[in-house]
Amino acid sequence: MPIDLNDADTQGDRELIEPGGYGLQIHVKEGHAGADGWLKLAKNQRSLMLQLECKVVSAVTTKGAVTSSQYAGKVVRDWITLEFDETDAMHLPALSDADIERYRTSVRMGRSKLRAIVDSAHGLDPKDDSFVAKEKRKLANYSDLEGLVFYAQIEERAGQGKYGPSNTIDFIITPDLPDYPQQKEGAVMVRSIGDELDDMIPDFGSKH
Repeated sequence: MPIDLNDADTQGDRELIEPGGYGLQIHVKEGHAGADGWLKLAKNQRSLMLQLECKVVSAVTTKGAVTSSQYAGKVVRDWITLEFDETDAMHLPALSDADIERYRTSVRMGRSKLRAIVDSAHGLDPKDDSFVAKEKRKLANYSDLEGLVFYAQIEERAGQGKYGPSNTIDFIITPDLPDYPQQKEGAVMVRSIGDELDDMIPDFGSKH
């Protein structure tokens, strides 16, 4: 049958992003596995990963200032392990105790990373256990992440085998870190009622 490739993705360029802090906008790539179909089954046939395509939207200085970036629009891909199948189904590879512990560790680290991404996107201190913070950390499904902007340190990963060097997300910049932006790009400063009242009341001082 005819095959139309016009809607296929173009081949990405090989220019790497310079290591540093960046604002990244999330696109969740559907993996067609897991309860809601958002996760992707790994080659090991047991791990389920969330595939994120993170587009650079800004740069972040070490002092927490948000600026434009020459790499705006470039994409860094990230795969986060969030579940694994530890059943003894016959069609799956056998698991040793060491395998189970390794997979469980991967899931713990993956969930920790995803929480950090949500904290970064919503401006939540990791130690904030208030009701509001807890509610923001709850997702109806992974599509809730679509379009969120978070901050992260991007590094360069050395190539292995037939693969060349690539960019990787080293760690997530959360509000408890000094380089987290104090005010997001395009954000509107929130004024208190007291500020508004101060503007409305004339300051006569000593001009009587």
